[in-house]
Amino acid sequence: MLEFTSLKVTANNSADLATQLTSMSAQGWQVVSIVATGEIVAYLSRPVSVTATAPAPVEPTPVSDTVGWAATNVAPASPSTFISPTPVSPSASTPAATQSVVPNVPADWYKDPAGRYEYRYWDGSKWTENVSRAGVMYKDPPTK
Repeated sequence: MLEFTSLKVTANNSADLATQLTSMSAQGWQVVSIVATGEIVAYLSRPVSVTATAPAPVEPTPVSDTVGWAATNVAPASPSTFISPTPVSPSASTPAATQSVVPNVPADWYKDPAGRYEYRYWDGSKWTENVSRAGVMYKDPPTK
């Protein structure tokens, strides 16, 4: 698996790009492409070691059912017990394990997940219509 990043410099600071690329190569990064569009953008990649761990087996829990399948002694609750009129927002007392965690991926150019172009721009929350192939930018709606 590969990890990607990019470096951006203005055309006036192109010498600074060489210094930054030298520093990044010492950390294992390799240049994928360099694109000049008003500013100079170098796309880099490096291998990432992924260690897969096998999921722990799930043991079935025996259920004591003396009266019959799905039998209960408790009367069903009224619907108002289940429906909240306003959305519930996570509070400080909500355990972190129950809150959804969204990874924080910085806005930048990344390999196009649809594979139709070389790169697609990620704005930090979603893929945009901005794409690039061979250093030329295009507009293409993202696929789902």
